[in-house]
Amino acid sequence: MDDDKKSIAVIAIAIVVFLVGGGWWMSRRKPVAHNATPAVVTGTEAPIDKPDAAPVNLPPLDQMDGFIRPLLGALSSRPELARWLATDDLVGQLASAIDLAAVGASPARDFKVVAPASPFVASGRGDRRAIDPASYRRYDSLVETVTSIDAASVAKIYKTIRPRVNEAYQRSGNPTGNVDNALLKAIDILLETPVVKDPIPVVEDSKAGWAYADDRLEELTPTQKQLLRMGATNVERLLAWLRALKNALG
Repeated sequence: MDDDKKSIAVIAIAIVVFLVGGGWWMSRRKPVAHNATPAVVTGTEAPIDKPDAAPVNLPPLDQMDGFIRPLLGALSSRPELARWLATDDLVGQLASAIDLAAVGASPARDFKVVAPASPFVASGRGDRRAIDPASYRRYDSLVETVTSIDAASVAKIYKTIRPRVNEAYQRSGNPTGNVDNALLKAIDILLETPVVKDPIPVVEDSKAGWAYADDRLEELTPTQKQLLRMGATNVERLLAWLRALKNALG
């Protein structure tokens, strides 16, 4: 029982915090339609191998909140996590985040309670504006949290809680869908993110707040652009972790 509790806690942090913990681009970005087609989707459509038997002591979906809250609250003191745990339908939120990320859309609008406290910062003037390195540092602790978790353990843990995540995923508008495929698509989209060294030029946009000056970067999916604004060092660390996770998922 203790191992199952720890497994559920770790995977919730690894996936939820990574996909949505830093999901705010540069202020007022427009949300992407839920049925949008991602610019780049690679990788297999094959379902992830599942365990032979259902996990023991896993509550029904509608009882997962009460099961997860005390476990995660005891495991981490991160304020972002505490604010998210105070909301409802935690597994449903996780499934929705995977669903959106699988088409390159940002799940950020559904997780405003964990938005970074400090704002996006651009340096320079006029046509020579660029992302300030201070903006990257907002995500250092997030990246450290994710990359410190063993990817192989995360893959094993995902399979443990998969029945409830898949149930929530199917209830969220994918009645015949498979959350394994959605998760792999989300990972593949992120793995296509380029590593861009400083400076990264940006321009003010009356509708979106800020946009990349380079059209090639601006045309990336919202989740790829989210990853970019964490800075090259953090991007490289996260991409390495995601490759390890994908390999562990088989």
